[in-house]
Amino acid sequence: MQNKKVIYILTAIIFVGFFYYTTSDKQDAKSIDELVINSNILEYSDGTFINNVALEEISLGDTNAPVTIIEYASMTCSHCAEFHNTTFQKIKKDYIETGEVRYIFREFPIDKLAMATSMLARCVDKNVSLPFIGVLFKTRDQWISENALSELKNLSKQAGLSNEEFDKCLNNQTLLDELISIKDQAITDYNINSTPSFVINGKVITGNKPYSTFKKEIDKVLESYRGI
Repeated sequence: MQNKKVIYILTAIIFVGFFYYTTSDKQDAKSIDELVINSNILEYSDGTFINNVALEEISLGDTNAPVTIIEYASMTCSHCAEFHNTTFQKIKKDYIETGEVRYIFREFPIDKLAMATSMLARCVDKNVSLPFIGVLFKTRDQWISENALSELKNLSKQAGLSNEEFDKCLNNQTLLDELISIKDQAITDYNINSTPSFVINGKVITGNKPYSTFKKEIDKVLESYRGI
């Protein structure tokens, strides 16, 4: 019965995921509310947002780094995948690994499939969350397919989730509420309305900009920090 429930839910997720994947990466602030109301897994507990997010930050780098980059991304967003597969790797090598930048990943799901994959990334061991997100972006074309259920199960299993844990994860109402709250807070704090969006020491940058754009902004902050 549980397996049938999950299959039903993910079938709905896949349908909506394809629809939004073939349209736009940009959604208005109310879109997630419109998406979740017809699914047991993706609906609010009481129709309202939660103000306090209990989830730990998914981050990489020195917590005392002079530059903090917050990325708001959706797992089904093609531009987010491109950023992670290219530009992020350069930022990681040149700035994160040198201790100059702390990177924080925050979820901004634009559709049900993005929400489901975000939930899975939170259900794996926290030390594996960011690498798992990287794998999901690299294999995006593989799991956004008619075989999404089996593909996501296989990828999750490689990250340490059993089939039972996979099912339990996608039925975790508390986790769902917390992820919705992260999105709500992004809209409130930074007026985020598309993915990917970045906040570099308080400055918002939207879109998958080239590495040179990030380098310019990071170096500007570092120069000020060093008194140059």
